[in-house]
Amino acid sequence: MLVAEWSGAALQWEQELAALKGRLGAAFGRLEIRQSACGFIDGLLSGIARKTGWSMAEQAGLARPYRMRSLLGRSAWEADALRDLVRVEVMASLGDPRGVLVVDG
Repeated sequence: MLVAEWSGAALQWEQELAALKGRLGAAFGRLEIRQSACGFIDGLLSGIARKTGWSMAEQAGLARPYRMRSLLGRSAWEADALRDLVRVEVMASLGDPRGVLVVDG
């Protein structure tokens, strides 16, 4: 693969990820919470070995982990709405009317 092809694919991936974050943002009422959620998603998708509050905050360019911790512990956002939005995204990407989901612990 040529570098130009790869960089174009990376740009397209980044654009699609930004669009996804925008669609999921509806579950997070305040701008600050949406920004923290976007940073959290970036941290989860990053290559950092340990995904702790500190490492996720550093990945997001934050000096301290408080915003990441607050997102999971104290911030008010709609978990059910986020679940429903994620379901819509998964169905659009992976869904098949005849498909089944098998979850094995």
